[in-house]
Parts: sequence; C-alpha cells; structure tokens
Amino acid sequence: MNTLEIFSYLKKAGISESHSEAITYVLKESNFYCDFATKTDLKDLRYEMKCLEHRLTNKVGAIVVGTASVVILLDKYL
Repeated sequence: MNTLEIFSYLKKAGISESHSEAITYVLKESNFYCDFATKTDLKDLRYEMKCLEHRLTNKVGAIVVGTASVVILLDKYL
C-alpha cells in the first residue's frame, strides 16, 4: 500500500486532511527505519554460519592434534 492510498483511505474514513497527512507521514517514516531480513539475507547468513562452522572445526582439530603431539613428545623425552 502506498502513501497516497493510505491518505485517501483515511480521508474516506472521515479523518481530517491534516491528521491524514500526519498519519501517512509517520507510517512512511516508520517503514523507512525498518530493516527486515529477506530470504536472500537469511540464505547468506546460513552460508556464512556454515563457513564459520567449518573454520572452527578445523581450528579445534588443529588444537587437538597439536596437544596430542606435545603430550607424545613430553612422554617420549620425560
């Protein structure tokens, strides 16, 4: 629904022109500041989270291998 339709609907409902203008303006401005996530945004977010999951898995794996290597070396030389 565009602002002209809102304005016309309010006037037909018996609201004064100045009040209709004010209400229409507030509705228009409130939509300007609303950021809704689109399906594409959510798809991109899922992809980024999958990439992050893989990176974290790799890092944890590297930490486990590094820790195991240190334990083996310490056991061998101590």
